[in-house]
Order: sequence, then structure tokens, then C-alpha cells
Amino acid sequence: MDPNTLNSFLLDLATNTPFVAFLIWMYTQQRKDLKEQRDDMKSLRADSKAEENLLRERYQKVIEDLGKDRIEMRESLEKRILSLEKSIRKLFSLFESLKSVKETVDELKIKDQVKDQVRGLQ
Repeated sequence: MDPNTLNSFLLDLATNTPFVAFLIWMYTQQRKDLKEQRDDMKSLRADSKAEENLLRERYQKVIEDLGKDRIEMRESLEKRILSLEKSIRKLFSLFESLKSVKETVDELKIKDQVKDQVRGLQ
């Protein structure tokens, strides 16, 4: 090997060694930072997944409770409607009985009027 080439190579190596060392250090530092970021992202993803599951469970419970309330309200409303129907039937039966009583009273009035007229003729 030529002494000039050897000197040139050693000179280049000596001047570029700090830069090469800096590049190697930056590479290792970036790898370490990237690994930390991945780990942080994994933990954040796991935390958000757990929080999402908690919220989903809470909303599912609310939805189930609303469904139960709706069913209870429907049943209560059906009971009220049935009770109202029974009351209306009772009222109609009372009206029918009042109607027959009124007819009987009208018949009695007519009989009384006829008796009064018969007495008046005698």
C-alpha cells in the first residue's frame, strides 16, 4: 500500500471517527426511544381498551335498566287499562239497571195517572 494512501485513509478515519461514533450513538438512542414509545403506546392502548370496556358495560346496564323500566311501565299501563275497562263495564251495567228502574218508575207513574183519571171519572 502506498504511504500517501495509508496516510489519507488514517487521516480520514481519524477525522470521521467522532461523526461515525455520533451516528452510532444516535441510532442506538433512537432505537431505545422508539422502544419506549411502543411500550407507552401499548400501555395507553390497553388502558383505553379497559376504559372502553367499562363504559360499554355501564351503558349496557343503563340500556337494560331502561328496557326493564319500559316493560314495567307497559305492564302498569296494561293493568290500568284493564281496570278502566272493568270500571266502564260496571258503569254500563249500572246504566242498564238505572234504565230498567227508570222504565219501572215511568210505568208506575203511568199507572198512577191512569188511577187518578179513573178516580176523577167516578
